[in-house]
Amino acid sequence: MFRKMRAINNMKAYLLCNFVFLFCLPIPGCSKKTGIHAANHSPVAIIRSNLVKINPFTYHFEVDASDQEFDHLTYTWDFGDGTVKQGNAGETYSYDERKSYIVKVKVSDGKSNPVEVRDTINTQVATVTADNATTFQVMEGFGGFGLQREGWSSGPFTSAPFVNTLINDLGLTILRLNIPSNFEVENDNDDPFVTDLTRFNINSNTPGHDDKLADHIQYLKDMKAAGLQKVIASVWTPPVWMKYNNKVGNGTTDQNDAPPYTTNPGNSTNQLKTGMYDEFAEYCVAYIKTIKQLTGFDIYALSIQNEPRFSQFYTSCVYNGEALRDVLKVVGKRFEDENITTKLFVPEDVGWFDGIKSLVDPIMADADARQYVDMLAVHGYATDGVNPGSADAKTWENMYNWGAPYNIPLWMTETSGYENTMDGAIALSRAMYIALRYGNVSAWLFWSLSTTQLDAYSLMSAAGEKSKRYFVSKNFYKYIRPGARRFKITSDDEHLLPLAFYNAGDQSSALIFINDASTGKAFRLAGTGIASRYTAVVTSSSDNCKELGEINGTDAILIPGKAVLTLYRKN
Repeated sequence: MFRKMRAINNMKAYLLCNFVFLFCLPIPGCSKKTGIHAANHSPVAIIRSNLVKINPFTYHFEVDASDQEFDHLTYTWDFGDGTVKQGNAGETYSYDERKSYIVKVKVSDGKSNPVEVRDTINTQVATVTADNATTFQVMEGFGGFGLQREGWSSGPFTSAPFVNTLINDLGLTILRLNIPSNFEVENDNDDPFVTDLTRFNINSNTPGHDDKLADHIQYLKDMKAAGLQKVIASVWTPPVWMKYNNKVGNGTTDQNDAPPYTTNPGNSTNQLKTGMYDEFAEYCVAYIKTIKQLTGFDIYALSIQNEPRFSQFYTSCVYNGEALRDVLKVVGKRFEDENITTKLFVPEDVGWFDGIKSLVDPIMADADARQYVDMLAVHGYATDGVNPGSADAKTWENMYNWGAPYNIPLWMTETSGYENTMDGAIALSRAMYIALRYGNVSAWLFWSLSTTQLDAYSLMSAAGEKSKRYFVSKNFYKYIRPGARRFKITSDDEHLLPLAFYNAGDQSSALIFINDASTGKAFRLAGTGIASRYTAVVTSSSDNCKELGEINGTDAILIPGKAVLTLYRKN
């Protein structure tokens, strides 16, 4: 019985298979083996375009297409001006100026319905209008913080190639350093008005402290020999014996906080003792005199506390606006009495408006304190002090207006956290644009110039590897020199961000353009203050501050997508 049933089932299967084979044979996609219909899929495609040159406008188009059955694909192009042709996945085509075109591509596998992709392009030329009669801030310079390797590392902290890169390639004009926390391990004497420089620590490492002053000295000598003019310094913490908690930070190993300043401190309070203000002023004076003796540098400017609202596990000290005001008056008066010309800047806090305002308001409201403020300085971070802050134009305007009535300029003295990609570099350049354009900042400094391994917090590595952030920074640093004054320039394209500077000292000029769109843009210069010829330098996904040669200031100019373009002229 079992054998009979199996024979019947085999016969049924044989007849069914032949039936399907006979009737499915003409149908595309039918399997002779199984007789099952398998519909052929249309290709999947996207199109990209990029403006590659102008005069005439020339675009390169690229279709990314795939087919599920791996069939051969053909491309039928309609370039939008009446030209239709069979082509390849990539095509280059030129157009007339000041028109709009719809480009269509049909992608076919020859078996299913073709898929059509489209892109709209326009050959409009943006207008960038300059007005050199309307002027703004005068630039002090561009720079950054640090040595060749981190202060807590074993070095080396300087080298001829590193210094040459910073000064002659990047174009750095301001160097920022910290006062090592062990500079005055013990009180030099009991009288804060009698300074014994021989008692201050230069050469010794101290447990619990990151670096020593000796690590900075040769570096500063090398930078001075290379032509650097401005060194600024920031206090990260007063000497620990001046603080209530007797520690460099908040006493933890990994905790960060922004606690309110307290007028009832205990032995764990991360604050400067109120009775130590004169000793702290002596400490600042001793640092300035020591650097002068050992390197020949006059410290250009000093911050009495880095990020004073924050209590970190690393070097830090907490102030509120009133405490910062009172210390500033003591330090400023001491500098005056000692004929020290070093400028003072405050509050060096992160770019959260209300937090910084709480530090600035008491100082600006006190005429005695305000006389000692040479610059207001902020850090370009978000409220947590770690991530890059939002590019908020109004916030920058408001911060600039704190000092503007008193002719006190605004500086940006620390930022980082941008990815080492072209997108990250464009984000950094946009942040520079917003600060320069709306905050009228007269100095811009990146957090770390160099670290052992290249990361989001450095422009380059100790071995000389340069990030995309380095190259967009160079578009600014190298060509906008100290003494250059910004003048008005506007664009009628929202993705094309321009800045303009003129230096009366050497009659040089620099125009900076940021294109944050993904495709190239063409523009023409108009207005006053435009030179007849410029040298062009571009940083893009494919070029690193590449010099393109001379261009005519009256011609249409091309900037690639996601790029920074500098036009400069030297007389």
